[in-house]
Amino acid sequence: MTILYCLIWALIATLTTWGIMTIRSSSAIARLQGAMRKEIAYWQAETARARTQAAQIARDTAIWATAWKQGRDDAIGIIPQIVSSRDSAAPAHNGGASPQASAENRTEIT
Repeated sequence: MTILYCLIWALIATLTTWGIMTIRSSSAIARLQGAMRKEIAYWQAETARARTQAAQIARDTAIWATAWKQGRDDAIGIIPQIVSSRDSAAPAHNGGASPQASAENRTEIT
């Protein structure tokens, strides 16, 4: 009879331990799943912000490239006008004479 009582109490202890461990492990799993969901939501939000920022940087880069090309083309396009205005202004400045002739004129005047 004592052996039967020992076996019954051992079975009761085993079932009680199993039940307690099942409840504890279930609560730990639920807690970890909640933390995992929060972390997943956080990283999804970070990913969305990073994608938005990457799209903004891509747009800004495209705008900068277009503006830089347009400015370069404008600068290249204006160079002939600068050269022609410089060439047309140079003879008028010297009075149409060479630099040596204007130097000789200055020495004769003094």
